[in-house]
Amino acid sequence: MGGFRKKNSINQKLFTMEKNIIKQNIGVDISKNDFKVAFSTIGSDLQKKVLGSRTFTNNLKGCQEFLQWSNAKKNGHLDLHVTVEATGVYHEHLCYFLCKQQGIKVHVVLPNLSKKYGQSLGIKSKTDKIDAQILAQMGLERELIAWQPINKDLLFLKQMTREREALVESKSAVNNRLHAYTHQGQPNTSSVNRTKKYLIFLDKQILQIEQEIKSFIEGDENLKTKLSYLTSIPGVGFITAVTIVSETGGFESFTNIKQLTSYAGMDVRVRESGTWKGKSKISKKGNSHIRKSLYMAALTASKYATTLQGFYDRISTKKGSKMVGIVAIQRKLLGLMFSLWKNEQMYVQNA
Repeated sequence: MGGFRKKNSINQKLFTMEKNIIKQNIGVDISKNDFKVAFSTIGSDLQKKVLGSRTFTNNLKGCQEFLQWSNAKKNGHLDLHVTVEATGVYHEHLCYFLCKQQGIKVHVVLPNLSKKYGQSLGIKSKTDKIDAQILAQMGLERELIAWQPINKDLLFLKQMTREREALVESKSAVNNRLHAYTHQGQPNTSSVNRTKKYLIFLDKQILQIEQEIKSFIEGDENLKTKLSYLTSIPGVGFITAVTIVSETGGFESFTNIKQLTSYAGMDVRVRESGTWKGKSKISKKGNSHIRKSLYMAALTASKYATTLQGFYDRISTKKGSKMVGIVAIQRKLLGLMFSLWKNEQMYVQNA
């Protein structure tokens, strides 16, 4: 009888402890081969506890083992949050796996955010285990945006536009090399000819990708129609529109323009202290593919879109910098694309 009471008392204590937990989060520091995790909870008394740490291989078997380990530790009455630091493409396999599981909310944070959070805690050491613990605590204290897997069609377009971007950058570098070869004191004919052939090859590759993208879009009437809303903006071409839509996942995870500009790294960073005022700049802490894609579109829009041209002139004159004006147009274009996509409307000049 005494043993029964003791066991019942222990079970009651564990149940009370579970009830007192208000949030549970696993921090994940991931690399190509493995990922380190730290399981933490926070109670109603705001006390944080680390329940365990482990390392798993970054493959399907490792993901399954991680799921079993986390299920054994989690409070079944609450959602399990998993905070992962974006690491190239290495985090994607785990994130896609976890999003298919019930009761798990995945959050992906940029490395600069987790780094600054760690600095705010006064942590000076850096190891994978410590990074996982920082992410675990960050997920407990912050209300992070839930990560959503990108639509498979948009994922395909994202891969294609990024491949095209890499080829265009290679073509620019090869063009510069050809210019150097042809302007030497004694040009090497063999080098010049090989470089010209390489440029022809790159042009064919770029054209092939563009044709594949167009063919893919033609087969999806809804996507084709929605992209036409974006290309109705002066300066926004077909490839630019496809790039923006694929990089943002069709704007699915964004509820306002402020979130979108921050994701693109186009949020303005203000530096002031007392009477001193530094220069305001965009953070550039975000998706660089969006910024690159919008640059040429902004140059064109600043010349040919009547409303945007006036906006560009006012900003560049006020700030005394044409580049500041171009950046302002980039932000404006991104906001317009977001609004037109969400509202399913064409751009109206001078509206």
